[in-house]
Amino acid sequence: MAQNSGTSYGTARKLGQAKSREMTLVTNYKMAYRSREDVTMLPPGVLIKGSQNVLTNVSERVQIRQGYALDGATSVVASPIIASFDWKTRGNGEKNLRAGFLTSAGNDGKLQYRYVDGSGTVTWRDLLTSLTTVSYNFCTFWNRTENDRGGGVHLGLREVVFVNGSSQIQMWNGAVTTLLSATATTITKSGTTSWRDSGFYNVNNKQIVINGTTYTYTGGESTTTLTGVTADPSAEPVGSVIHQAVVTIAFSSFTGLSAPPSTFTANLISILNNQIYLASTNSSAIYVGNQNSTTNSTGVITNFDQSAPRQAQEGSSAILDDNIVGFIVQGSTDAPTMYVSVGNDLWYKNLMENYVDVTGSSGQTFTWCLLKSGRQQGAISQAFISSMKNNTITVTNETTIDMIGVMENFLTQVQTTNISDSIKLDVDDYDFTDGSIFYHRYYIYVAVPKEGIVLIYNLATKSWEAPQTLPVSRFYIVGGELYGHSYQTSESYKLFTGYADRVYTGFAGYPIEAKWVFSYQNFGTRSYQKKANSFYIEGYVTPNTTINAYITYELDGCAIVKSFIIDGSDRQIVCIPSENDSLGKNSLGKQKLGGKANNQNNFYGLPPKFRVEKTFSNTDFFECSISFDVFGTDNRFELLAFGLNAGVSTQEPIQIRQ
Repeated sequence: MAQNSGTSYGTARKLGQAKSREMTLVTNYKMAYRSREDVTMLPPGVLIKGSQNVLTNVSERVQIRQGYALDGATSVVASPIIASFDWKTRGNGEKNLRAGFLTSAGNDGKLQYRYVDGSGTVTWRDLLTSLTTVSYNFCTFWNRTENDRGGGVHLGLREVVFVNGSSQIQMWNGAVTTLLSATATTITKSGTTSWRDSGFYNVNNKQIVINGTTYTYTGGESTTTLTGVTADPSAEPVGSVIHQAVVTIAFSSFTGLSAPPSTFTANLISILNNQIYLASTNSSAIYVGNQNSTTNSTGVITNFDQSAPRQAQEGSSAILDDNIVGFIVQGSTDAPTMYVSVGNDLWYKNLMENYVDVTGSSGQTFTWCLLKSGRQQGAISQAFISSMKNNTITVTNETTIDMIGVMENFLTQVQTTNISDSIKLDVDDYDFTDGSIFYHRYYIYVAVPKEGIVLIYNLATKSWEAPQTLPVSRFYIVGGELYGHSYQTSESYKLFTGYADRVYTGFAGYPIEAKWVFSYQNFGTRSYQKKANSFYIEGYVTPNTTINAYITYELDGCAIVKSFIIDGSDRQIVCIPSENDSLGKNSLGKQKLGGKANNQNNFYGLPPKFRVEKTFSNTDFFECSISFDVFGTDNRFELLAFGLNAGVSTQEPIQIRQ
């Protein structure tokens, strides 16, 4: 007869009978979701493939994720948002840009900015229209020649600078206000702050846009009334939104030895120490502008000059070993450094060193150092290169999701760490086209829009959450909260709010389909059959929620699947407060990703507590998987514990032929 770790079958059977009422409970979900190992070899309580829209939280429960609500108006344009940027103006005003709306017509793309009116209503307003490409990349630049106070005093303005694959650079200062009144030659803004102090130009580029019409002004910037206005703005409605016009300047007007050719088509841009870096994904060249250079009549960065020998803060250029993929500024032990991903395999970092040669001549070298990397370890795209704390995060061509930076115990040596190994089987299958990577509040988010999902990495537990079915291509931040731009239509959403998807005024949203699918358990022995006739579940549930629970016997349910229903309104198992209880009836409220929630029905902000034991007829098994699902709007279920009263079966174990 087969033996198991020195215990006879007869002894095991007696022990099983003695413990027939004892539950083997799962209460720890720190490994969250994995997709690498055989699902029958994982510890109990690990989420496996099939799980979706659930999150582990700081209280060691697994909960339904929250939904998303429209940020701005609905859109009927079935075109994705594939570029976005967050930045702050001179006065630290928060600005968000998005680019999308490009259909098969090929000339209807839009670049928009987020605007909030006095009543709190959000709209996305057109900054540029009739675009043939919306594949923008952005950075910010401090324009020191603007905001002239007289007497040579220039406070400067922070501008967003962007490229999209053409032979030009564009810039916007983010200035927005509303119209109080207008005459044939004047425009008066709302409020008491002057045009200049509201961030509008008062040196160069004196153009504003109202309802799609561009107006030029010549004076009045230090007051609330612009003068010398053309064309005639008097017909514009009071209260209309006004923004500074975008400035466009061709590369043909750039000057200096390091300037890009007039026909160069830049679609990559970054900044370090207020020096602009330009590149193209179709070229191996990089062009670097002078620091703080905004001296021409348009007020845009055009000086790419370089002395011989080159001096500090001057421009530079380089040809690397393959086409440029993307830039990222990475912190180091002494100063920030520009990193660049090149081709499929390579990473470089920029080195600048001051020197004095034997003749007494001084200057500064500007070189690119090749970092240690391997085949296919370059980034997929600029959107898949981002920053988090001390590291760069990226998705590589391998395909892996990596952190790049100076790791503990490696001093100043840059190291690459693959953080996606535990979900390798999923990552290997995904199409990452048009996706992005983003860091927010100790989580790394990876948008995989072709698959319709978002991956979430929890830095606290060093584990991945189950895939989230969110139609997001890019992420952005408003007031410290996480938002996302849609890949299905030209819309934007506030993420992880409420418990329904795509909520907007007049529509309660779509239901969330949440699934908890756990690894297969063998209860300590793979070679003996087990038995069980009782299933225990404990957690928190709202009365409107119905939980479906399943026991899947043997891999893929090749034996049998048993199902159970848990009714959140069943007072026999759910501790539902009375209508007259002192805590009253509270709304679902707002729950942070990872666990913290506002009040629901108790002091801890949780739904009512429940525990239930479901009994059933025994089916002998070697291994089983337990799973749950919930489908609905405004449903909440947080799983605390589950398990079976599993024991050794009275049936003979596997016979081993000699």
